[in-house]
Amino acid sequence: MKLRNKFEKQVSKQLKRSKVAFTYETEKLTYTLVSSYVPDFIVSLSLDKKIFIECKGYLRPEDKRKLVAVKKQHPLIDLRILFYPFKSQKREIQYTKWAIKNKIPYAIGKIPKEWFEIDDLT
Repeated sequence: MKLRNKFEKQVSKQLKRSKVAFTYETEKLTYTLVSSYVPDFIVSLSLDKKIFIECKGYLRPEDKRKLVAVKKQHPLIDLRILFYPFKSQKREIQYTKWAIKNKIPYAIGKIPKEWFEIDDLT
């Protein structure tokens, strides 16, 4: 059994000396954090159709988790990302691949006119 640090090794030794049955990192428990999300812009296209636009320059890991959680828990909303123009092609590829993978429509720099057309809503 490979332990992560000295403290866990110490605890493992104590458990062995105590002759109790134990396992190490063998079960995974899911949990949900309760939080709230405030989109940057909400565009109302009609009484029952709106898009939520999140503006991002730097897409931090916590932003990614938050946006994926919002989409998962609110599957009917139309959430889109508007990325600040990229200075790095590597970052552009990374962010756009992430958006595609997570089925979040995106644009770079400016909101496309198509986003304002009701027929375009996905």
